Amino acid sequence: MNGELRRSQIQEYLSRHEILTVEEAVSLFQASPATIRRDFTELASNGGVSRIRGGICRQRNNLDELVPFTLREKWYSTEKRYLAWRVYEYLKEVETLFIDGGSTTTHLGIFLRNSRQTVITNSLSLCNVIAEIFPSGGGPEIRCTGGCFHPESGLFLGSHAESAVAEYYADATILSARGISSAGIFNHNEQIAGINRKMMEHSDRVILIADHSKIGVTAMNRVCSLDKIEALFTLETKENQAILNEIRAAGVKVFSDSPFEL
Repeated sequence: MNGELRRSQIQEYLSRHEILTVEEAVSLFQASPATIRRDFTELASNGGVSRIRGGICRQRNNLDELVPFTLREKWYSTEKRYLAWRVYEYLKEVETLFIDGGSTTTHLGIFLRNSRQTVITNSLSLCNVIAEIFPSGGGPEIRCTGGCFHPESGLFLGSHAESAVAEYYADATILSARGISSAGIFNHNEQIAGINRKMMEHSDRVILIADHSKIGVTAMNRVCSLDKIEALFTLETKENQAILNEIRAAGVKVFSDSPFEL
């Protein structure tokens, strides 16, 4: 198959799927990994697709402010699970945690096994993951904020959720975000930003977990400045290296080692 035809078929595949990995493309188009990577690079340079670790994805529509959780959880799932494990290792001795709802933080539910821990969250998905692992109890104690439930995001939000958070004080808060840059932490939804701030106000430490696509991204609602963040867990790429260095220079501990290859 010639290169032009193969790249056309790759684009056709991405018109029906969010992500195509190198491994999948090798199998689908009977080409070598090196050839597929060259195709991916050329397609990304022409626009319409973006390089991600291990493959390419359709460029997202920035007007989609609140993408359904069932779609977001499929993006970069291997990376998100790895980052969740790193955060768990960092905080596994912490007794009380606020965990912000999000597709990345939901992966923490797989690792939270300490029965001495208490997790306070606004994420129904995180509660469900832990309930599936410990159907008869025995895992961490879970307290859900309640509030107005948003089915499209799987989150409890609003004034009642924030009031519930204010009734507790945690050793640490684990946040997800729409973006992080030298200007601070950003989210796309005012209510999500509000509960983020409330969790931060009622805890001693703030840890941010964000896949590599969030680095350098801003959104309408600024959650906080970088001086409020103790540590960032992400993956470093050539594209985000300069921004991560700016974040380090602001005093944030950046954990960005990568077991993945592009």
